[in-house]
Order: sequence, then C-alpha cells, then structure tokens
Amino acid sequence: MIQISPSAIAQWGAAAVFLNVLLTRLGVPIPSAPLLLFTGSAVAGGRLAFSHVMLAAVAGALLGDSVWFTAGRVYGRKLVAVLARRSYAIDSGVRTTSDLFERYGAPIVAVSKFVPGLGLVTPPLMGTTQIATLAFFMWDAAGIVAWSAFWLLGGALFERQLHDALMQLHLHGATVIDVLVAVALAYFVYRLMRRRSPRGDGGLR
Repeated sequence: MIQISPSAIAQWGAAAVFLNVLLTRLGVPIPSAPLLLFTGSAVAGGRLAFSHVMLAAVAGALLGDSVWFTAGRVYGRKLVAVLARRSYAIDSGVRTTSDLFERYGAPIVAVSKFVPGLGLVTPPLMGTTQIATLAFFMWDAAGIVAWSAFWLLGGALFERQLHDALMQLHLHGATVIDVLVAVALAYFVYRLMRRRSPRGDGGLR
C-alpha cells in the first residue's frame, strides 16, 4: 500500500497533474483522466485550489502539444509516417484527423481532445499543414481548457462517491495511488496490445 498524506496532496497535487498531463500529451502510455478526477475531488474537499490544478493541467497539455506541433513543422510528413508505422491505431487516427480537418478545418484541433485516438496525433499532423501557428494554439488551448474542466469538475461533482470509494479502498489496505498505478499499468498493456495489433482488423476502435 502506498500512503500519501493530505499535506503532500496540497503541496504536490498541482505538480503531479502537470507532470502526468505532460507525459500523456508526449505519448507516454499513462492516462491523465483518473488523476484529474481524483484531483477534482480533492478540490471539492478543500485540499487543492481549482485555479492551481487547472493551470497545471493546461500548461502540461500545451507544452506537450507544442513539442509535437513544432516537430511536425520541422520534420513534416516524415514524422507522421514514422508515427503511423508504429501501429494501426495511430495510422487510422492520422487518416481520420486528416479527413476531419479537410471537412471542418481548425476547430477539429479542439474537438480532438475528446476523441480517443485523435488527441495525440492531431498536434504533429497539424504541424505539417498550412494552419497558422496562432490559430492552432488558440483552438488547442480552447480544447485543453474544456477537456481539463470536464474531468476536474466531474471529480468535484462526484466527490462524495469518490470519497466513499477511497474509504472502501482503505478498508482493503489500498490507496488512490495504488489505483492510479494499477490503471496506468492496465493502460500501458492496452496501448501495447493496440500497437501490436494487425493492420487488417479494420477501422478505428
């Protein structure tokens, strides 16, 4: 069991959110939604300031997306081709994002934050297009703010349910950190299996 004190949550909560979201946006197979949910619950319980964790989430996501967008600008379609060869899921995401961008334009950058499989491939792909840098970051920031608020407010809304769940975990000798580690490991295995999936299984799953 991994113990974490309330004072540690208050001191390091925002930093943990920043690091978690940044790594997720860079492509590390670590989900950020579970931590945002529990962080939102901590905000509702008065242990964290909403503005601090919101700023941390937005900053982490913007930094990660800026790295991929800049890489797309510098390396062009070669980078996208390399990413697409990593797995069928990424290849399918690239094709889907390209089609949506041609149809709807820059707003797809914001919408992609809520579509599994598109959030990671959109920044590097947009870097290879003629989209203006300012337009990309405006839509990217709008999507990130909406995405971060969705999970944080969701955690705050269900603070009582999450608190009850944590109490049950404590009764069984576990903590929220144990849950987050287990979810991260499960997500890593899921991403690994998708990366190794054959290209002939069709469609975006």
